[in-house]
Amino acid sequence: MTARSEALQLRQWAEASGVFSQGRSAGTQDLRDRLGAGEMFSASAELALTRKPITAIGFAAPEKEEPKVFIYTRRKLTVAEMRSMKDSSPVKAKLEFRVAQPFSVTLPTSAAALPLNLRSNRITCGGSISVGNNREAGTLGALLRDKDGTLYGLSCNHVTGGCSNARVGLPIVAPGILDIGAGLPDPRTIGQHARTLQFIPGDPSAITGYKANRDVAVFKISDPNAHSSFQGSAYDTPAAVGDPEEDGSVQKVGRTTGHTLGIIESQLVGSQRIDYKMTAYHSAEENSSFQGSVFFEPVFIIRGTAGSFAAEGDSGALVVTRSVDEDPVAVGIVIGGDRANDVTYMLPLKPVLDALRLELVSEYN
Repeated sequence: MTARSEALQLRQWAEASGVFSQGRSAGTQDLRDRLGAGEMFSASAELALTRKPITAIGFAAPEKEEPKVFIYTRRKLTVAEMRSMKDSSPVKAKLEFRVAQPFSVTLPTSAAALPLNLRSNRITCGGSISVGNNREAGTLGALLRDKDGTLYGLSCNHVTGGCSNARVGLPIVAPGILDIGAGLPDPRTIGQHARTLQFIPGDPSAITGYKANRDVAVFKISDPNAHSSFQGSAYDTPAAVGDPEEDGSVQKVGRTTGHTLGIIESQLVGSQRIDYKMTAYHSAEENSSFQGSVFFEPVFIIRGTAGSFAAEGDSGALVVTRSVDEDPVAVGIVIGGDRANDVTYMLPLKPVLDALRLELVSEYN
């Protein structure tokens, strides 16, 4: 049995046993007839998970490393609890335990490391952006281009799309409104909101098609000559796009933490829940509010190698491979995370670009 299969079986057991706290898959109720107490862990280990429920389950199966299954819990397990689970579990892959709190999108509370970066008087990627009429801030991940050569900016839906409530044509500014103040870079309109991908709230047990959810939005660039594909001052956006690989070394440039390095720790099995609460303003007298839990699949977890990989405000950042032997490849987009426990959630980039029918822009400087 593969690490992925074992992780999936563990997820099914956790849902059926009531120790998984972040959603339900379709058919979970039926599993109770086949998977019950004592089927995965000892009774004492299962009792520990009722007090410290599982928030996610992932796996890593790199070619040259031992396969692993990761159990993420709301609170840290004791050494004795972890030993009990390892000793009683039928899982053959190495079990690893981490803490990952349920994630809700919140406003950044830290000053921007990169409010606005210019390269030859062009605005680079990786800096602060937001809608033009709300006190928010996220990250400009990359420049994209359609088949006609029109240039777009890529970020998260909750950064520039108002959780699918922003109207087409809404101005997008840099730096983001949250990063504007005396002595800081003057804001400028860099584009207008163009479109989002599917973003439907609801538990996977109750809705279909949730796997097409993407926390992604694009805006049309107003002045193509005012932008650079460079990521801050660190590196250029690569032209190549690839699939994420567990245990792979990656990097990103974001609004809050700047240029950081990390490792793709695991790919989560099943859906991952993120909670959103946002208001999109249309005029002085009209607005639209959104609050709900949106589920995504697949999702990858990244952990920093020298401090946190990402924090609030880095949503939208482009994730790129880092290797001394191979050219960099763009593999994902940051959609959120738990800074206290250094957990960053990433969506793979390939399905996003395929759905948008846009290509990554490189060497645009």
